[in-house]
Amino acid sequence: MNEQEKKLALEELAAVLSKSPISLFASFKGVTTPELFEAKKKIKKENAKFCVIKKSLLEKAFQNIGLEISGEQFWKGEVAAMTCSNGDPSRLAKLLAQWAEQNKNIVIKGGVILSGKKWLDRASVERLAKLPCAKELQAQLVGGLAAPMAHLAGVLNATLVRFLLVLKAVEANKKEY
Repeated sequence: MNEQEKKLALEELAAVLSKSPISLFASFKGVTTPELFEAKKKIKKENAKFCVIKKSLLEKAFQNIGLEISGEQFWKGEVAAMTCSNGDPSRLAKLLAQWAEQNKNIVIKGGVILSGKKWLDRASVERLAKLPCAKELQAQLVGGLAAPMAHLAGVLNATLVRFLLVLKAVEANKKEY
């Protein structure tokens, strides 16, 4: 790769990292090509990208976006990146955690949340994977908002039914006399 190609690749990587709300990183030593292909299909369904990155290029891209990664553990072995463009970091973290659970060769290295330029260690990524995704949270919110209205409707309906029962009883009582 010549100097111009390296510069272009660096700019492209920095742009992808800076546009993604979250980027997750993993090591994949020992993963077979069919397994990688299957994982890439799942990642693509989530509107995310998967790519293998040279560590030197990744380090320069981190510098370009103003992020410093400390810790030698991150820089050991291969580095694959998953970047999310759909705005739901939890779904991407769940996908990576499931992949790592199914294949012991996948080691979660960490991640970056762009908004605060916050580095996530492995444990943080695993905790993020356990959080409900945006759609689940929206469903819980709608359910929480709808429950009191449904309860109120039930109470009002019960009151109306009782009133009608009283009228029927009065009517039946009048027919007897």
